[in-house]
Amino acid sequence: MTANLGDNLSDKMTMLEALELAMDNMPVAVAVFTFEGQFVYANRCFRLLHDIDDNSFSGLETFADIIESERVQDWKQDPKTFFDHMQSELKAGRTVQAQIEIGEKIVAVHDILLGGRYILTTQQDVTARVQAERRVSYLAHHDPLTDLPNRTHFSARLENLIEESKVTRRHFGVMCFDIDRFKDINDIFGHGAGDIVLTELALRLKRLLGPQDAAARLGGDEFTVISAGESQPETITRLAENLMQAMEEEIDVDGRSLSVGLSIGIAMFPQDGKDAATLLANADAALYRAKSEGRGRFCAFNAGTDRRMHDRRVLQQDLRHAISRHELALHYQPQASVSGEIFGFEALLRWHHPIRGLIAPDQFVPLAEESGLIIDIGRWVLREACREAASWPNRLRIAINVSPIQFRHENLVHDVHTVLLQTGLSPDRLELEVTEGVLVQDFARALQILRGLKSLGVQIAMDDFGTGYSSLSYLQAFPFDTIKIDRSFTAKLNADPSANEIVRAVIGLGRGLNIPIVAEGVETEEQRAFLQDAQCQNIQGYLIGRAEPIAEYSQLTGAAHVVSADQLPGSAGTITRFNR
Repeated sequence: MTANLGDNLSDKMTMLEALELAMDNMPVAVAVFTFEGQFVYANRCFRLLHDIDDNSFSGLETFADIIESERVQDWKQDPKTFFDHMQSELKAGRTVQAQIEIGEKIVAVHDILLGGRYILTTQQDVTARVQAERRVSYLAHHDPLTDLPNRTHFSARLENLIEESKVTRRHFGVMCFDIDRFKDINDIFGHGAGDIVLTELALRLKRLLGPQDAAARLGGDEFTVISAGESQPETITRLAENLMQAMEEEIDVDGRSLSVGLSIGIAMFPQDGKDAATLLANADAALYRAKSEGRGRFCAFNAGTDRRMHDRRVLQQDLRHAISRHELALHYQPQASVSGEIFGFEALLRWHHPIRGLIAPDQFVPLAEESGLIIDIGRWVLREACREAASWPNRLRIAINVSPIQFRHENLVHDVHTVLLQTGLSPDRLELEVTEGVLVQDFARALQILRGLKSLGVQIAMDDFGTGYSSLSYLQAFPFDTIKIDRSFTAKLNADPSANEIVRAVIGLGRGLNIPIVAEGVETEEQRAFLQDAQCQNIQGYLIGRAEPIAEYSQLTGAAHVVSADQLPGSAGTITRFNR
């Protein structure tokens, strides 16, 4: 077959000419030169790759002539060193594979020894592929918006610095910060404006960093900095001051001038944490304190104060997932007439934390209100309590507390109406308990919402009466269906004469306004007797029953017979608890 091919070619070109033609049209750069470096052959792709003029190539006798010529002076590696290394490897019987940079080009080189005398080199321009790989690698460790290192890169840097510092006994600082009210910028001006602010913050931060500092964007508007210069903690404190000052200059966002503030927390290695997780957590705790103290400031970590605040913040983060993880539950406390007839329950929220166990509402409701989580939690409580009450054969009333934060939410009336329709609960069986706090900030709007709720047919109770400062004006402005005397007054009955008079006065006020009174926190028969003598209509407290899962009160919600005191969980005394 080879002979036939040769015969066919003989009339037009020699075999060598044909081979040279084929090599010249190969997409891979190929060259042959002697072991000393003198070129024997270079195909067209090789000459193009190295920017060699075809007419001048014959005058370049050696490999050195090419790599030292003006056309390829941009070699990143030293050409002679590379050639010497190649000769050494080939002498040892090994092939040479390398990646060299010539100007903007990245070239993959594969060299082999032919017959002990010649070197065959194949080369390929891999610039696009390598640059793409480098870009992917870069993006894996950097934030694409701000071009700062991301959490992964920063964590590795911090871990390495900690290990080095354990040996060198070096001190350094970590700073966590975010933009005050950044959510407002996104909500009002759009996320594009938020991106501009983040980018500008990153640029100003980079200008302030020293040679031993490192910064990262952890996500959202969360940033962190390692300050490893001398004179810590003064150096990181000065950096915090300079950064806050730098951000005082307004930022142009599509023709608008925005001014932003920062809140910053600082922790020092090793005194505030000997590992990365602790150090960052403590810097974050200091940041949380800076925000809680009014924002626009920096705080250094304080072990006692900030650990408590950190625990509080962790609890708040856990609370965000409490509904989806089915950790929330309702307990129900009976409400009764002063003579002992049960007419309803108050639904009280509990949180079954997977680690901390059962958490009472006075520990987590303030966290829910601070974060705005109370809106979703309040909806869940309303839906669950109404669904439960609608399933009872006995038409007992269900009372639910409404937070002032929920009242400021414009959809409260709609939410209540929707739940009543979905659950089928009769509106007259639902009582919403509000405190004076719902009326303090925007009296007119609160009255409008109360009237909207009242129009649905639900009952409205004023809870914790007497603990505010303008209760009488509120009673005059809105016809409440019930007034609840705060447990702090009930607890002092028969022990503090002033408490006795206050309770009698409230009961008299309710009687004069024709508003039923419920006394909370009734725990003893003596307290019940006092309230009965004072003509208080209704009571609630441990004497009637503790707050329990509704299954504990199934006889009350569905039985048609009298339940005695010893059948109720947590009850005391001998009064009849339910009489149908």
